[in-house]
Amino acid sequence: MTDDERRVLAKWAGKTAVAESHSVGAECPVEKKYLGFMRTSSDVPGRFAVAACRTDLLGFGHMQVGIIRDLIGGGKAAGNIILIALPKLAFACAFPTLETPYECRCVKSLYSPLWPHSAFWRDMNQTSMAQEPDDVEAQAAMAERIELFHKLT
Repeated sequence: MTDDERRVLAKWAGKTAVAESHSVGAECPVEKKYLGFMRTSSDVPGRFAVAACRTDLLGFGHMQVGIIRDLIGGGKAAGNIILIALPKLAFACAFPTLETPYECRCVKSLYSPLWPHSAFWRDMNQTSMAQEPDDVEAQAAMAERIELFHKLT
């Protein structure tokens, strides 16, 4: 795929993930600001990450994994990983917890990074999957193989 095709696909997956997080009644859905940025930016999908992988799954599905932190003063910081499963293809979209810099990581033997460019991704220190991503347990395992790592400085 060309860089332009990767960006378009990443925008589609990101938009779909944001909409999905609001439609399922998640405790902390992905902030709507991502949609606004995608609408106004023609060449950059946004401040999130998307990777894709081939699967044996012949159906459709989604899974959202959220990390929610309570903040002093009653606020919350939330990060989300949303899996979108289509026949033979799955997307993992990762939205950051904080507005700090992060490093994109995934198991590269499973995922092909779409956004940001693959040069900005690091291989994640995680075992390969024992089974093909074709059921709920495997989809949960897929969510464990992508992350946005926030460095503490």
